Amino acid sequence: MKEHFTCLTIEQAPGFLQIMPIKVALILSIFLQFAAAIIAISLIRSTRNNIAWWLISICFLLMAIRRVLELLQVIDADSRLIGGLLSSWTGVGISIILLFSLIFIKRIFNIQKRIDDLRKENESRVLSAIIKTEESERQHFAKELHDSLGPLLSSVKLALSALAKEAGSTGNREVLDNTENLIDESISTLKEISNNLSPHILNNFGLLKAVKSFIDKLQIQDRPKIIVSSNIENKRFAKNIEVVLYRVICELITNTLKHASAGQINIDLFVEPELLTLEYYDDGIGFDLERMEEENRGMGYSNIISRIKSINGNFQVITEPDEGMNVHIAVKTA
Repeated sequence: MKEHFTCLTIEQAPGFLQIMPIKVALILSIFLQFAAAIIAISLIRSTRNNIAWWLISICFLLMAIRRVLELLQVIDADSRLIGGLLSSWTGVGISIILLFSLIFIKRIFNIQKRIDDLRKENESRVLSAIIKTEESERQHFAKELHDSLGPLLSSVKLALSALAKEAGSTGNREVLDNTENLIDESISTLKEISNNLSPHILNNFGLLKAVKSFIDKLQIQDRPKIIVSSNIENKRFAKNIEVVLYRVICELITNTLKHASAGQINIDLFVEPELLTLEYYDDGIGFDLERMEEENRGMGYSNIISRIKSINGNFQVITEPDEGMNVHIAVKTA
């Protein structure tokens, strides 16, 4: 009997050695699953009793129970059938609860997306209102300059012209002539300031002619050469779109003239069905865009982005040191 007992023990040893690691792993898994379930349940209040988090917490708890059933099957061979059925049904329940939790989580994401869309829309409305107010103040100031200060300077010029006719000595006449020239220059500067504040060409003739008029007035001698290509001709767009794109183009040209040392500027302004696109390119020295953003430099660049956002446009800039600059802007027109 002793020899037979020893033989059974030796034969059963390999099976015992295989079962032990499974038991240890299942016991460790049970502790981890219950710990995860406890943590999940403790966070329910933080999620404001969200139904999706309730379902996920229940799933963690069921997974822990399932591990207990699997451990019982390993320990007690007689309970394998019942334990296996319970484990299988528990797995089915976990799958169903996870499905419903994912449905609720998807609803949460959809709500979050709607909130983000509303936030972006409100930001665009606020920026648009700010720009409209700014343009309204520009127009008001330009009108005041033109209608109030302009006539006064013209009246002074007429009075000086009358005095110049009656001036006897050459010295007095020369002083009056110089003063008249200064007044002429002041009137011209006043008109230029008034036009920059609220360009009448933009209001009366549209975006393309206003851009060309701005370029014609620039004091450029040799370089850069500015080439404008467009198919919009006399087509008009919403006032806010025209004003924003005009200001952006003027800002880009001014920045290129000041900083880029460019030899050529290309401005492509094209309209497609329900889309207006602007491609701006200069072959200047470019800049490090990431570094400029990190150091919060370039207020003009920030202003351009804010303006484009106000009309729900897309803005992209591609530039590298010594590689020039390319700006792409797309705005929906309908």
